[in-house]
Amino acid sequence: MQSRTRSNFINAIGALAVFMLIYAMIGHGVFNRYYTGIIQLACIYSIAAVSLNLVVGLLGQLALGHAGFMSVGAYTCALFCIGVELPHGLTFPVALLLGGLMAALFGVLIGVPALRLRGDYLAIITLGFGEIIRVVINFLPFTGGAKGLLRIPAYTNFPYVYGVLVLFVCFIFTLIKSRHGRAIIAIREDEIAAEAAGIPTTFYKVFTFALAAFMAGVAGGLLACQNRMLIPTTFNFMKSIEIVVMVVLGGMGSVTGAILAASVLTIATEALREFSDYRMVVYSVLLILVMLFKSDGLLGRKEFSLTRLVDWIWGMLRQYVFKPKPAKTSDVPDRSPDRERPLLNISHLGITFGGLKALEDVSLTIRSNEIVGLIGPNGAGKTTVFNLLTSVYAPTTGNMTLDGVSLVGKKTYQITREGIARTFQNIRLFKGDTVIENVKTAFQCRMKYSILSGVLRLPAYQKEELEIDRRARELLSVFDLERFADERADSLPYGAQRKLEIARALASNPKLLLLDEPAAGMNPIETQDLMNTIQAIRERFSVAILLIEHDMNLVMGICERILVLDYGHVIALGTPEEIKKDPRVIGAYLGGE
Repeated sequence: MQSRTRSNFINAIGALAVFMLIYAMIGHGVFNRYYTGIIQLACIYSIAAVSLNLVVGLLGQLALGHAGFMSVGAYTCALFCIGVELPHGLTFPVALLLGGLMAALFGVLIGVPALRLRGDYLAIITLGFGEIIRVVINFLPFTGGAKGLLRIPAYTNFPYVYGVLVLFVCFIFTLIKSRHGRAIIAIREDEIAAEAAGIPTTFYKVFTFALAAFMAGVAGGLLACQNRMLIPTTFNFMKSIEIVVMVVLGGMGSVTGAILAASVLTIATEALREFSDYRMVVYSVLLILVMLFKSDGLLGRKEFSLTRLVDWIWGMLRQYVFKPKPAKTSDVPDRSPDRERPLLNISHLGITFGGLKALEDVSLTIRSNEIVGLIGPNGAGKTTVFNLLTSVYAPTTGNMTLDGVSLVGKKTYQITREGIARTFQNIRLFKGDTVIENVKTAFQCRMKYSILSGVLRLPAYQKEELEIDRRARELLSVFDLERFADERADSLPYGAQRKLEIARALASNPKLLLLDEPAAGMNPIETQDLMNTIQAIRERFSVAILLIEHDMNLVMGICERILVLDYGHVIALGTPEEIKKDPRVIGAYLGGE
Protein backbone atom coordinates (compact mmCIF):
# COMPACT_ATOMS: atom_id res chain seq x y z
CA MET A 1 0.00 0.00 0.00
CA GLN A 2 1.43 3.36 -0.98
CA SER A 3 2.35 5.66 1.91
CA ARG A 4 -0.23 8.31 1.01
CA THR A 5 -3.04 5.75 0.66
CA ARG A 6 -2.01 4.19 3.95
CA SER A 7 -2.01 7.60 5.64
CA ASN A 8 -5.47 8.39 4.28
CA PHE A 9 -6.76 5.02 5.50
CA ILE A 10 -5.39 5.55 9.02
CA ASN A 11 -6.82 9.08 9.21
CA ALA A 12 -10.22 7.88 8.00
CA ILE A 13 -10.28 5.13 10.64
CA GLY A 14 -9.24 7.66 13.31
CA ALA A 15 -11.92 10.20 12.33
CA LEU A 16 -14.59 7.48 12.26
CA ALA A 17 -13.48 6.16 15.66
CA VAL A 18 -13.74 9.63 17.25
CA PHE A 19 -17.22 10.09 15.77
CA MET A 20 -18.45 6.68 16.94
CA LEU A 21 -17.09 7.27 20.45
CA ILE A 22 -18.66 10.71 20.94
CA TYR A 23 -21.92 9.70 19.22
CA ALA A 24 -22.22 6.62 21.45
CA MET A 25 -21.60 8.71 24.58
CA ILE A 26 -24.29 11.18 23.50
CA GLY A 27 -26.71 8.35 22.73
CA HIS A 28 -26.14 6.69 26.14
CA GLY A 29 -26.55 9.93 28.07
CA VAL A 30 -22.90 10.29 29.13
CA PHE A 31 -23.00 13.73 27.50
CA ASN A 32 -26.22 15.55 28.32
CA ARG A 33 -27.76 18.25 26.14
CA TYR A 34 -25.56 20.98 27.63
CA TYR A 35 -22.29 19.11 27.04
CA THR A 36 -23.42 18.05 23.59
CA GLY A 37 -24.02 21.74 22.79
CA ILE A 38 -20.49 22.59 23.90
CA ILE A 39 -19.03 19.85 21.68
CA GLN A 40 -21.04 21.16 18.74
CA LEU A 41 -19.87 24.71 19.45
CA ALA A 42 -16.28 23.49 19.50
CA CYS A 43 -16.77 21.92 16.05
CA ILE A 44 -18.44 25.07 14.68
CA TYR A 45 -15.67 27.37 15.90
CA SER A 46 -13.10 24.88 14.64
CA ILE A 47 -14.61 25.31 11.16
CA ALA A 48 -14.41 29.10 11.54
CA ALA A 49 -10.80 28.95 12.77
CA VAL A 50 -9.74 26.55 10.01
CA SER A 51 -11.32 28.83 7.40
CA LEU A 52 -9.53 31.91 8.72
CA ASN A 53 -6.31 29.91 8.89
CA LEU A 54 -6.54 29.56 5.12
CA VAL A 55 -6.14 33.32 4.75
CA VAL A 56 -3.93 34.18 7.72
CA GLY A 57 -1.79 31.05 8.04
CA LEU A 58 -1.56 29.55 4.56
CA LEU A 59 -1.97 32.62 2.34
CA GLY A 60 -0.18 34.97 4.77
CA GLN A 61 -2.73 37.81 4.63
CA LEU A 62 -3.97 39.41 7.86
CA ALA A 63 -7.80 39.61 7.91
CA LEU A 64 -9.83 40.77 10.94
CA GLY A 65 -13.43 40.74 9.70
CA HIS A 66 -14.15 37.02 9.58
CA ALA A 67 -17.23 37.30 11.76
CA GLY A 68 -18.79 39.34 8.95
CA PHE A 69 -18.73 36.32 6.64
CA MET A 70 -20.18 34.16 9.42
CA SER A 71 -23.04 36.63 9.85
CA VAL A 72 -23.83 36.61 6.11
CA GLY A 73 -23.97 32.81 6.11
CA ALA A 74 -25.92 32.68 9.37
CA TYR A 75 -28.69 35.05 8.26
CA THR A 76 -28.93 33.51 4.78
CA CYS A 77 -29.23 30.02 6.24
CA ALA A 78 -31.69 31.09 8.97
CA LEU A 79 -33.98 32.98 6.58
CA PHE A 80 -34.08 30.02 4.21
CA CYS A 81 -34.82 27.55 7.01
CA ILE A 82 -37.64 29.78 8.35
CA GLY A 83 -39.26 30.47 4.98
CA VAL A 84 -38.71 27.22 3.02
CA GLU A 85 -39.29 23.56 3.80
CA LEU A 86 -37.94 21.03 1.32
CA PRO A 87 -38.80 17.31 1.34
CA HIS A 88 -36.52 14.47 2.45
CA GLY A 89 -34.54 16.59 4.90
CA LEU A 90 -32.94 18.72 2.19
CA THR A 91 -33.81 22.05 3.79
CA PHE A 92 -30.78 22.30 6.06
CA PRO A 93 -28.10 21.12 3.57
CA VAL A 94 -29.43 23.50 0.92
CA ALA A 95 -29.60 26.33 3.46
CA LEU A 96 -25.98 25.73 4.50
CA LEU A 97 -24.88 25.67 0.87
CA LEU A 98 -26.70 28.93 0.14
CA GLY A 99 -25.22 30.53 3.26
CA GLY A 100 -21.71 29.50 2.18
CA LEU A 101 -22.22 30.70 -1.40
CA MET A 102 -23.59 34.07 -0.26
CA ALA A 103 -20.60 34.52 2.06
CA ALA A 104 -18.25 33.50 -0.78
CA LEU A 105 -19.86 36.13 -3.03
CA PHE A 106 -19.16 38.77 -0.39
CA GLY A 107 -15.65 37.33 -0.12
CA VAL A 108 -15.03 37.95 -3.81
CA LEU A 109 -16.56 41.44 -3.68
CA ILE A 110 -14.37 42.38 -0.71
CA GLY A 111 -11.31 40.38 -1.76
CA VAL A 112 -10.82 41.85 -5.23
CA PRO A 113 -10.14 45.41 -3.98
CA ALA A 114 -8.92 44.54 -0.46
CA LEU A 115 -6.24 42.02 -1.47
CA ARG A 116 -4.39 44.71 -3.37
CA LEU A 117 -3.35 45.84 0.11
CA ARG A 118 -1.19 44.02 2.64
CA GLY A 119 -0.52 43.87 6.34
CA ASP A 120 -2.20 46.48 8.55
CA TYR A 121 -4.10 48.05 5.64
CA LEU A 122 -5.74 44.74 4.73
CA ALA A 123 -6.58 44.11 8.38
CA ILE A 124 -8.26 47.52 8.67
CA ILE A 125 -10.35 47.16 5.51
CA THR A 126 -11.55 43.65 6.46
CA LEU A 127 -12.33 44.83 9.98
CA GLY A 128 -14.34 47.67 8.48
CA PHE A 129 -16.24 45.22 6.29
CA GLY A 130 -17.25 43.14 9.31
CA GLU A 131 -18.57 46.17 11.12
CA ILE A 132 -20.43 47.45 8.04
CA ILE A 133 -22.23 44.11 7.71
CA ARG A 134 -23.28 44.22 11.36
CA VAL A 135 -24.60 47.78 11.04
CA VAL A 136 -26.50 46.96 7.84
CA ILE A 137 -28.12 43.91 9.46
CA ASN A 138 -29.29 46.17 12.28
CA PHE A 139 -31.34 48.25 9.84
CA LEU A 140 -32.71 45.62 7.44
CA PRO A 141 -36.34 44.71 8.16
CA PHE A 142 -36.17 41.13 6.88
CA THR A 143 -33.29 40.32 9.28
CA GLY A 144 -35.34 41.42 12.26
CA GLY A 145 -33.17 44.50 12.83
CA ALA A 146 -31.71 44.89 16.29
CA LYS A 147 -34.24 42.38 17.70
CA GLY A 148 -32.84 39.68 15.47
CA LEU A 149 -34.41 36.47 14.21
CA LEU A 150 -36.27 34.08 16.51
CA ARG A 151 -37.67 30.56 16.20
CA ILE A 152 -35.01 29.32 13.82
CA PRO A 153 -35.42 25.54 13.31
CA ALA A 154 -33.00 23.49 15.43
CA TYR A 155 -31.45 21.50 12.59
CA THR A 156 -27.88 21.49 13.91
CA ASN A 157 -26.75 18.25 15.55
CA PHE A 158 -23.46 16.49 16.22
CA PRO A 159 -23.35 14.36 13.02
CA TYR A 160 -23.86 17.52 10.94
CA VAL A 161 -21.18 19.66 12.57
CA TYR A 162 -18.66 16.83 12.83
CA GLY A 163 -19.30 15.74 9.25
CA VAL A 164 -18.90 19.29 7.89
CA LEU A 165 -15.69 19.79 9.91
CA VAL A 166 -14.15 16.53 8.64
CA LEU A 167 -15.22 17.35 5.07
CA PHE A 168 -13.60 20.80 5.18
CA VAL A 169 -10.41 19.52 6.83
CA CYS A 170 -10.06 16.80 4.17
CA PHE A 171 -10.66 19.41 1.48
CA ILE A 172 -7.95 21.71 2.85
CA PHE A 173 -5.36 18.95 3.31
CA THR A 174 -5.89 17.64 -0.21
CA LEU A 175 -5.78 21.20 -1.56
CA ILE A 176 -2.51 21.93 0.24
CA LYS A 177 -0.89 18.82 -1.24
CA SER A 178 -1.81 19.85 -4.78
CA ARG A 179 -0.22 22.33 -7.18
CA HIS A 180 -2.82 24.89 -6.11
CA GLY A 181 -1.87 24.52 -2.45
CA ARG A 182 1.80 24.92 -3.30
CA ALA A 183 0.91 28.12 -5.15
CA ILE A 184 -0.95 29.50 -2.11
CA ILE A 185 1.93 28.71 0.26
CA ALA A 186 4.44 30.19 -2.20
CA ILE A 187 2.51 33.48 -2.07
CA ARG A 188 2.79 33.42 1.72
CA GLU A 189 6.52 32.79 1.60
CA ASP A 190 7.42 35.34 -1.09
CA GLU A 191 4.81 36.89 -3.36
CA ILE A 192 7.34 38.38 -5.78
CA ALA A 193 9.16 35.07 -6.20
CA ALA A 194 5.81 33.27 -6.58
CA GLU A 195 4.78 35.47 -9.48
CA ALA A 196 8.23 35.09 -11.01
CA ALA A 197 7.68 31.31 -10.84
CA GLY A 198 4.60 31.67 -13.06
CA ILE A 199 1.88 31.76 -10.38
CA PRO A 200 -1.13 34.07 -10.99
CA THR A 201 -1.07 35.53 -7.49
CA THR A 202 -4.22 37.65 -7.80
CA PHE A 203 -6.34 34.64 -8.76
CA TYR A 204 -5.09 32.50 -5.89
CA LYS A 205 -5.48 35.28 -3.32
CA VAL A 206 -9.09 35.94 -4.31
CA PHE A 207 -9.84 32.20 -4.58
CA THR A 208 -8.48 31.53 -1.08
CA PHE A 209 -10.33 34.50 0.38
CA ALA A 210 -13.62 33.34 -1.21
CA LEU A 211 -13.06 29.74 -0.07
CA ALA A 212 -12.44 30.91 3.51
CA ALA A 213 -15.58 33.06 3.34
CA PHE A 214 -17.61 30.06 2.10
CA MET A 215 -16.46 27.93 5.03
CA ALA A 216 -17.14 30.76 7.49
CA GLY A 217 -20.63 31.18 6.03
CA VAL A 218 -21.36 27.46 6.57
CA ALA A 219 -20.08 27.78 10.16
CA GLY A 220 -22.43 30.74 10.66
CA GLY A 221 -25.37 28.68 9.35
CA LEU A 222 -24.59 25.84 11.75
CA LEU A 223 -24.37 28.32 14.63
CA ALA A 224 -27.71 29.92 13.70
CA CYS A 225 -29.54 26.58 13.73
CA GLN A 226 -27.90 25.64 17.02
CA ASN A 227 -28.70 28.84 18.93
CA ARG A 228 -32.17 29.07 17.27
CA MET A 229 -31.92 32.86 17.40
CA LEU A 230 -29.73 35.52 15.84
CA ILE A 231 -28.94 39.06 16.91
CA PRO A 232 -26.42 41.34 15.12
CA THR A 233 -24.19 41.66 18.19
CA THR A 234 -23.44 37.92 17.97
CA PHE A 235 -21.01 38.70 15.15
CA ASN A 236 -19.36 41.86 16.45
CA PHE A 237 -15.72 42.92 16.38
CA MET A 238 -14.85 40.74 19.39
CA LYS A 239 -16.10 37.63 17.61
CA SER A 240 -13.61 38.28 14.79
CA ILE A 241 -10.84 38.76 17.33
CA GLU A 242 -11.77 35.49 19.08
CA ILE A 243 -11.38 33.59 15.82
CA VAL A 244 -8.02 35.28 15.13
CA VAL A 245 -6.87 34.30 18.63
CA MET A 246 -7.80 30.67 17.91
CA VAL A 247 -5.67 30.71 14.76
CA VAL A 248 -2.69 32.40 16.43
CA LEU A 249 -2.90 30.19 19.51
CA GLY A 250 -3.05 27.00 17.46
CA GLY A 251 -0.28 28.08 15.11
CA MET A 252 -0.67 30.07 11.90
CA GLY A 253 -0.50 27.58 9.06
CA SER A 254 -1.50 24.53 11.12
CA VAL A 255 -4.98 23.16 10.40
CA THR A 256 -4.93 20.73 13.30
CA GLY A 257 -3.51 23.48 15.52
CA ALA A 258 -6.50 25.70 14.71
CA ILE A 259 -8.90 22.86 15.60
CA LEU A 260 -7.06 22.19 18.86
CA ALA A 261 -7.05 25.86 19.89
CA ALA A 262 -10.71 26.40 18.91
CA SER A 263 -11.77 23.34 20.91
CA VAL A 264 -9.70 24.27 23.97
CA LEU A 265 -10.87 27.90 24.03
CA THR A 266 -14.53 27.01 23.45
CA ILE A 267 -14.53 24.42 26.22
CA ALA A 268 -12.50 26.69 28.54
CA THR A 269 -14.92 29.57 27.99
CA GLU A 270 -17.87 27.40 29.02
CA ALA A 271 -16.00 25.81 31.91
CA LEU A 272 -15.15 29.21 33.38
CA ARG A 273 -18.72 30.56 33.25
CA GLU A 274 -19.19 29.79 36.96
CA PHE A 275 -16.38 32.25 37.67
CA SER A 276 -17.90 35.07 35.65
CA ASP A 277 -16.06 37.76 37.62
CA TYR A 278 -12.66 36.23 36.90
CA ARG A 279 -13.32 34.30 33.70
CA MET A 280 -11.84 36.86 31.28
CA VAL A 281 -8.84 37.44 33.55
CA VAL A 282 -8.02 33.73 33.66
CA TYR A 283 -8.66 33.46 29.91
CA SER A 284 -6.29 36.36 29.17
CA VAL A 285 -3.54 35.05 31.47
CA LEU A 286 -3.67 31.66 29.77
CA LEU A 287 -3.27 33.28 26.36
CA ILE A 288 -0.36 35.43 27.54
CA LEU A 289 1.44 32.42 29.02
CA VAL A 290 1.07 30.43 25.82
CA MET A 291 2.36 33.32 23.70
CA LEU A 292 5.31 33.86 26.05
CA PHE A 293 6.45 30.25 26.12
CA LYS A 294 5.23 29.12 22.66
CA SER A 295 5.20 32.23 20.53
CA ASP A 296 4.46 30.37 17.29
CA GLY A 297 1.34 28.74 18.78
CA LEU A 298 0.66 25.29 20.12
CA LEU A 299 1.69 23.48 16.92
CA GLY A 300 3.45 26.25 14.99
CA ARG A 301 3.19 25.31 11.30
CA LYS A 302 3.30 21.60 12.04
CA GLU A 303 0.34 19.24 11.78
CA PHE A 304 -0.68 16.49 14.15
CA SER A 305 -0.20 13.25 12.23
CA LEU A 306 -2.10 10.17 13.29
CA THR A 307 0.04 8.18 10.87
CA ARG A 308 3.26 9.28 12.57
CA LEU A 309 1.74 8.40 15.95
CA VAL A 310 0.79 4.92 14.73
CA ASP A 311 4.26 4.47 13.21
CA TRP A 312 5.90 5.54 16.46
CA ILE A 313 3.81 3.10 18.51
CA TRP A 314 4.45 0.31 16.02
CA GLY A 315 8.17 1.10 16.00
CA MET A 316 8.32 0.90 19.79
CA LEU A 317 6.54 -2.45 19.73
CA ARG A 318 8.68 -3.82 16.90
CA GLN A 319 11.84 -2.86 18.73
CA TYR A 320 11.07 -5.47 21.38
CA VAL A 321 9.53 -8.12 19.11
CA PHE A 322 11.30 -8.05 15.75
CA LYS A 323 14.85 -7.37 14.69
CA PRO A 324 15.08 -4.25 12.55
CA LYS A 325 15.49 -5.02 8.86
CA PRO A 326 17.79 -2.99 6.61
CA ALA A 327 15.94 -0.70 4.31
CA LYS A 328 16.11 -1.59 0.81
CA THR A 329 16.66 9.28 -12.49
CA SER A 330 16.86 13.32 -16.43
CA ASP A 331 14.17 15.80 -17.28
CA VAL A 332 15.78 17.80 -20.04
CA PRO A 333 13.73 19.89 -22.45
CA ASP A 334 13.73 18.54 -25.96
CA ARG A 335 14.92 21.74 -27.55
CA SER A 336 17.52 21.53 -30.26
CA PRO A 337 19.69 24.65 -30.07
CA ASP A 338 19.94 26.95 -33.06
CA ARG A 339 22.72 29.26 -31.92
CA GLU A 340 22.03 31.84 -34.62
CA ARG A 341 18.29 32.14 -34.07
CA PRO A 342 17.34 35.50 -32.45
CA LEU A 343 15.49 34.75 -29.22
CA LEU A 344 15.12 38.01 -27.27
CA ASN A 345 14.93 41.36 -29.01
CA ILE A 346 15.05 44.57 -26.95
CA SER A 347 14.47 47.67 -29.06
CA HIS A 348 15.01 51.26 -27.83
CA LEU A 349 13.89 50.35 -24.31
CA GLY A 350 13.47 53.15 -21.80
CA ILE A 351 11.73 53.95 -18.53
CA THR A 352 11.23 57.17 -16.62
CA PHE A 353 10.41 57.45 -12.91
CA GLY A 354 8.94 60.92 -12.51
CA GLY A 355 11.58 63.15 -14.05
CA LEU A 356 14.39 60.61 -13.73
CA LYS A 357 15.35 58.58 -16.80
CA ALA A 358 16.49 55.26 -15.35
CA LEU A 359 17.01 53.70 -18.80
CA GLU A 360 17.14 55.26 -22.25
CA ASP A 361 17.42 53.74 -25.73
CA VAL A 362 18.66 50.29 -24.65
CA SER A 363 18.74 47.77 -27.51
CA LEU A 364 19.98 44.20 -27.43
CA THR A 365 19.43 40.94 -29.31
CA ILE A 366 20.17 37.64 -27.59
CA ARG A 367 20.51 34.55 -29.73
CA SER A 368 19.29 31.12 -28.76
CA ASN A 369 21.68 29.27 -26.41
CA GLU A 370 23.89 32.36 -25.92
CA ILE A 371 25.36 33.62 -22.64
CA VAL A 372 25.36 37.41 -22.45
CA GLY A 373 26.72 39.51 -19.59
CA LEU A 374 25.15 42.76 -18.36
CA ILE A 375 27.59 44.88 -16.38
CA GLY A 376 28.01 48.42 -15.15
CA PRO A 377 28.50 50.44 -11.97
CA ASN A 378 25.89 50.44 -9.21
CA GLY A 379 22.82 52.39 -10.27
CA ALA A 380 23.52 51.91 -13.97
CA GLY A 381 20.09 50.29 -14.54
CA LYS A 382 21.03 46.59 -14.77
CA THR A 383 18.34 45.22 -12.45
CA THR A 384 15.87 47.68 -14.01
CA VAL A 385 16.38 45.83 -17.31
CA PHE A 386 15.47 42.56 -15.56
CA ASN A 387 12.43 44.18 -13.95
CA LEU A 388 11.26 45.42 -17.34
CA LEU A 389 11.75 42.02 -18.95
CA THR A 390 9.68 40.36 -16.20
CA SER A 391 7.02 43.11 -16.09
CA VAL A 392 7.79 44.32 -12.60
CA TYR A 393 7.95 47.70 -14.34
CA ALA A 394 6.22 48.78 -17.55
CA PRO A 395 8.52 50.44 -20.12
CA THR A 396 7.95 54.09 -20.99
CA THR A 397 9.38 53.62 -24.48
CA GLY A 398 10.51 50.76 -26.68
CA ASN A 399 9.52 47.16 -27.16
CA MET A 400 10.60 43.68 -26.04
CA THR A 401 9.86 40.44 -27.89
CA LEU A 402 10.63 36.80 -27.10
CA ASP A 403 10.50 34.51 -30.12
CA GLY A 404 8.55 37.23 -31.91
CA VAL A 405 5.94 37.60 -29.13
CA SER A 406 5.73 41.05 -27.51
CA LEU A 407 6.25 41.09 -23.74
CA VAL A 408 4.90 44.60 -23.20
CA GLY A 409 1.66 44.66 -21.23
CA LYS A 410 1.92 41.07 -19.99
CA LYS A 411 1.88 40.19 -16.29
CA THR A 412 4.86 38.59 -14.59
CA TYR A 413 3.40 35.09 -14.45
CA GLN A 414 2.42 35.33 -18.13
CA ILE A 415 5.98 36.24 -19.08
CA THR A 416 7.24 33.24 -17.11
CA ARG A 417 4.88 31.06 -19.12
CA GLU A 418 6.15 32.63 -22.35
CA GLY A 419 9.64 31.39 -21.47
CA ILE A 420 11.56 33.84 -19.24
CA ALA A 421 12.63 32.82 -15.73
CA ARG A 422 14.77 34.77 -13.30
CA THR A 423 16.68 34.63 -10.04
CA PHE A 424 17.11 37.58 -7.68
CA GLN A 425 20.03 39.55 -6.32
CA ASN A 426 18.85 38.74 -2.81
CA ILE A 427 17.88 35.06 -2.71
CA ARG A 428 14.09 34.64 -2.78
CA LEU A 429 13.25 31.06 -1.84
CA PHE A 430 10.04 29.76 -0.28
CA LYS A 431 11.95 29.29 2.93
CA GLY A 432 9.25 27.50 4.92
CA ASP A 433 8.92 24.85 2.19
CA THR A 434 11.18 21.90 1.58
CA VAL A 435 13.73 21.93 -1.21
CA ILE A 436 11.65 19.71 -3.47
CA GLU A 437 8.46 21.72 -2.81
CA ASN A 438 10.30 24.85 -3.99
CA VAL A 439 11.03 23.17 -7.31
CA LYS A 440 7.56 21.60 -7.61
CA THR A 441 5.97 25.02 -7.12
CA ALA A 442 7.78 26.33 -10.18
CA PHE A 443 6.26 23.54 -12.31
CA GLN A 444 2.94 25.39 -11.85
CA CYS A 445 2.88 26.72 -15.40
CA ARG A 446 3.44 23.21 -16.79
CA MET A 447 0.63 21.51 -14.83
CA LYS A 448 -2.98 21.46 -15.93
CA TYR A 449 -5.17 19.54 -13.45
CA SER A 450 -8.01 21.50 -11.85
CA ILE A 451 -8.68 22.40 -8.22
CA LEU A 452 -11.46 19.80 -8.13
CA SER A 453 -9.13 17.12 -9.48
CA GLY A 454 -6.55 18.00 -6.83
CA VAL A 455 -9.07 17.84 -4.00
CA LEU A 456 -10.75 14.62 -5.14
CA ARG A 457 -7.45 12.99 -6.18
CA LEU A 458 -8.71 12.20 -9.66
CA PRO A 459 -6.46 10.36 -12.18
CA ALA A 460 -5.28 13.63 -13.73
CA TYR A 461 -3.90 14.68 -10.33
CA GLN A 462 -2.23 11.33 -9.69
CA LYS A 463 -0.58 11.24 -13.10
CA GLU A 464 0.76 14.80 -13.07
CA GLU A 465 1.96 14.74 -9.45
CA LEU A 466 3.92 11.51 -9.94
CA GLU A 467 5.52 12.90 -13.08
CA ILE A 468 6.36 16.26 -11.48
CA ASP A 469 7.87 14.56 -8.42
CA ARG A 470 10.13 12.54 -10.72
CA ARG A 471 11.12 15.58 -12.76
CA ALA A 472 11.78 17.70 -9.67
CA ARG A 473 14.10 15.06 -8.20
CA GLU A 474 15.94 14.69 -11.49
CA LEU A 475 16.36 18.46 -11.69
CA LEU A 476 17.74 18.54 -8.14
CA SER A 477 20.18 15.77 -9.03
CA VAL A 478 21.60 17.96 -11.81
CA PHE A 479 22.62 20.47 -9.11
CA ASP A 480 23.65 17.77 -6.59
CA LEU A 481 20.77 18.82 -4.31
CA GLU A 482 18.71 15.63 -4.30
CA ARG A 483 20.09 14.61 -0.91
CA PHE A 484 18.55 17.80 0.54
CA ALA A 485 15.13 17.21 -1.11
CA ASP A 486 13.12 16.89 2.11
CA GLU A 487 14.96 19.56 4.11
CA ARG A 488 13.73 23.13 4.58
CA ALA A 489 15.10 25.50 1.97
CA ASP A 490 16.43 27.96 4.58
CA SER A 491 18.57 25.21 6.17
CA LEU A 492 20.81 24.87 3.09
CA PRO A 493 24.29 26.43 2.86
CA TYR A 494 24.43 29.71 0.96
CA GLY A 495 25.88 28.24 -2.22
CA ALA A 496 23.26 25.48 -2.26
CA GLN A 497 20.49 28.06 -1.84
CA ARG A 498 21.78 29.86 -4.93
CA LYS A 499 21.72 26.59 -6.85
CA LEU A 500 18.20 25.83 -5.62
CA GLU A 501 16.98 29.21 -6.86
CA ILE A 502 18.43 28.46 -10.29
CA ALA A 503 16.90 24.96 -10.26
CA ARG A 504 13.52 26.45 -9.40
CA ALA A 505 13.82 28.92 -12.27
CA LEU A 506 14.67 26.09 -14.69
CA ALA A 507 11.61 24.11 -13.60
CA SER A 508 9.42 26.45 -15.65
CA ASN A 509 11.30 25.25 -18.77
CA PRO A 510 12.49 28.73 -19.84
CA LYS A 511 13.97 29.75 -23.15
CA LEU A 512 15.83 32.62 -21.44
CA LEU A 513 17.24 32.53 -17.91
CA LEU A 514 17.97 35.83 -16.12
CA LEU A 515 20.61 35.54 -13.38
CA ASP A 516 20.92 38.58 -11.10
CA GLU A 517 24.34 38.56 -9.41
CA PRO A 518 24.40 34.79 -8.77
CA ALA A 519 27.95 34.90 -7.38
CA ALA A 520 27.18 37.58 -4.76
CA GLY A 521 28.50 36.48 -1.38
CA MET A 522 30.35 33.44 -2.74
CA ASN A 523 33.96 32.55 -2.09
CA PRO A 524 36.34 31.80 -5.02
CA ILE A 525 35.74 28.04 -4.85
CA GLU A 526 31.95 28.49 -4.89
CA THR A 527 32.28 31.00 -7.74
CA GLN A 528 34.29 28.55 -9.84
CA ASP A 529 31.68 25.88 -9.17
CA LEU A 530 28.98 28.34 -10.23
CA MET A 531 30.81 29.05 -13.51
CA ASN A 532 30.83 25.35 -14.30
CA THR A 533 27.17 25.09 -13.33
CA ILE A 534 26.10 27.96 -15.62
CA GLN A 535 27.95 26.50 -18.58
CA ALA A 536 26.44 23.08 -17.88
CA ILE A 537 22.95 24.63 -17.68
CA ARG A 538 23.36 26.22 -21.12
CA GLU A 539 24.39 22.94 -22.71
CA ARG A 540 22.04 20.62 -20.82
CA PHE A 541 18.88 22.71 -20.96
CA SER A 542 19.45 24.54 -24.27
CA VAL A 543 18.66 27.86 -22.64
CA ALA A 544 19.98 31.37 -23.32
CA ILE A 545 21.33 33.22 -20.27
CA LEU A 546 21.45 36.94 -19.49
CA LEU A 547 23.75 37.51 -16.54
CA ILE A 548 24.24 40.48 -14.20
CA GLU A 549 27.46 40.13 -12.24
CA HIS A 550 30.22 42.25 -10.67
CA ASP A 551 32.75 39.40 -10.55
CA MET A 552 34.72 40.10 -13.72
CA ASN A 553 36.51 36.76 -13.68
CA LEU A 554 33.14 35.03 -13.94
CA VAL A 555 31.76 37.41 -16.57
CA MET A 556 34.86 37.30 -18.78
CA GLY A 557 35.17 33.55 -18.32
CA ILE A 558 31.73 32.43 -19.50
CA CYS A 559 30.03 35.26 -21.44
CA GLU A 560 30.21 35.35 -25.24
CA ARG A 561 29.10 38.99 -25.43
CA ILE A 562 28.80 41.72 -22.83
CA LEU A 563 26.53 44.76 -22.68
CA VAL A 564 27.78 47.65 -20.53
CA LEU A 565 25.43 50.25 -19.01
CA ASP A 566 26.30 53.56 -17.38
CA TYR A 567 23.64 55.93 -16.04
CA GLY A 568 20.96 54.06 -17.97
CA HIS A 569 22.74 54.30 -21.34
CA VAL A 570 24.51 51.62 -23.37
CA ILE A 571 28.18 52.55 -23.63
CA ALA A 572 29.51 49.31 -25.13
CA LEU A 573 28.46 45.95 -26.56
CA GLY A 574 30.94 43.33 -27.70
CA THR A 575 33.04 40.29 -26.88
CA PRO A 576 34.94 40.08 -23.58
CA GLU A 577 38.20 41.01 -25.34
CA GLU A 578 36.59 44.07 -26.94
CA ILE A 579 35.04 45.16 -23.64
CA LYS A 580 38.38 44.87 -21.79
CA LYS A 581 39.98 47.30 -24.24
CA ASP A 582 37.12 49.78 -24.61
CA PRO A 583 38.25 53.11 -23.09
CA ARG A 584 34.70 54.14 -22.17
CA VAL A 585 34.21 50.91 -20.19
CA ILE A 586 37.60 51.26 -18.52
CA GLY A 587 36.80 54.81 -17.47
CA ALA A 588 33.26 54.14 -16.29
CA TYR A 589 33.59 50.71 -14.70
CA LEU A 590 36.63 48.47 -15.13
CA GLY A 591 39.37 50.97 -14.35
CA GLY A 592 42.91 50.65 -15.67
CA GLU A 593 46.32 52.20 -16.00
